Amino acid sequence: MSRRVASAFLVLLVLAAAVVVARPGPSYSAQDRDAAMAGRTKQHWTGTDDLGRDRTVRVAAALLLGLAGAAAASAVTTSIAAGVGTAAAFSPPAVAAVLMLVSDLFLTLPWLFLLMMVRSGLPLTTSPMQSAGVTFVILAALGWPACARAVYRGTLALRSSEWMIQGRANGLRSGQLIRRHLLPHLRPLLVPQFLICVPAFLVAEANLGTLGLGIAEPLPSWGGMLLELDNSAMLARSNWVFLPIALLIIVLLLLEFLAHEV
Repeated sequence: MSRRVASAFLVLLVLAAAVVVARPGPSYSAQDRDAAMAGRTKQHWTGTDDLGRDRTVRVAAALLLGLAGAAAASAVTTSIAAGVGTAAAFSPPAVAAVLMLVSDLFLTLPWLFLLMMVRSGLPLTTSPMQSAGVTFVILAALGWPACARAVYRGTLALRSSEWMIQGRANGLRSGQLIRRHLLPHLRPLLVPQFLICVPAFLVAEANLGTLGLGIAEPLPSWGGMLLELDNSAMLARSNWVFLPIALLIIVLLLLEFLAHEV
């Protein structure tokens, strides 16, 4: 499978999810108590959950919310890594050592437990959208150190290049060199890091959701829907309960393939 085919397949999944969410019919939070744990019907294409909510709409909304949140968090963490890495490379050795020490300290932190602590410390009045935002903000704040070290090493290698020496000879400042010349040369490093972080953040959010510490209800999330797999009665009544995990695996495989093909 080529990168173009994988990208097209991922885009089609996102477009299909957007169509499902936008179509007239039940929303992701609408409950039909008379159709709780129902199988496939004309109204509910893949059945309903234990509260009678349409599984198709909820899976589609979880796909859109998860990808949007993970992509935004990945963009933020990649930007932080680029800023810290280039700042360390253009700083005096003592400052660079401090910045890399800070990144090493972040790498040693048990980020999953920190996520659990922060998420469990949120007040019960926190809205579902706020819980989603906090989850992805924390992921972005904790995910930059490894990428920052890679950017630091890449920038050090580029500092001695001919075009960098020529830029300094022409009177360009460090900020101008970074914006105009360095960042374009770091793109082959930053883009894969961005694509690697997206599936990592999706999995992290799913892990929190299975612990009941992810995105709050009634917003759908991967982790929240994976909790349905603990419901033996639902497993016995419909195979569509496996749809969220199947779709999550497909999305993760596509993202991993794109990250390795860039």
